[in-house]
Amino acid sequence: MLRKQIMAGFAAVLILATANARGQHSVKGYELYSWKVKGKWHYSLLVGSNRAKTYDEIISKNAERIGSEELEEELKKIPKGEEVVWMGDAPTGARRTETSKDIDLKHPTRKRIERIKAICDRLGIRLKLA
Repeated sequence: MLRKQIMAGFAAVLILATANARGQHSVKGYELYSWKVKGKWHYSLLVGSNRAKTYDEIISKNAERIGSEELEEELKKIPKGEEVVWMGDAPTGARRTETSKDIDLKHPTRKRIERIKAICDRLGIRLKLA
């Protein structure tokens, strides 16, 4: 009996490790933000949660990716089957600081959205616009 329990536990750990091989599974999915600076699109892909993100959190240098290629590299880290919600604006109540005062979070052109959607489709990620 104990051997069966140990084997079942080992199998569960193996399944979880395999599921996380591409990245962290998120209960709340992921949130994608975008903004344009000096003609270049910037993106931030954050793990979803029940709390509203702050401007500083969204545009932080740790989260920021510049261009579609850098965004694609981040999307590759997300497990297949996950959902990414592309936010069209800042969360309600998000306050601007000195570093974020000139940043306008928004969706890019339809053509760029379709390009990112195609990347997500190829990676097995569901992209939803909000």
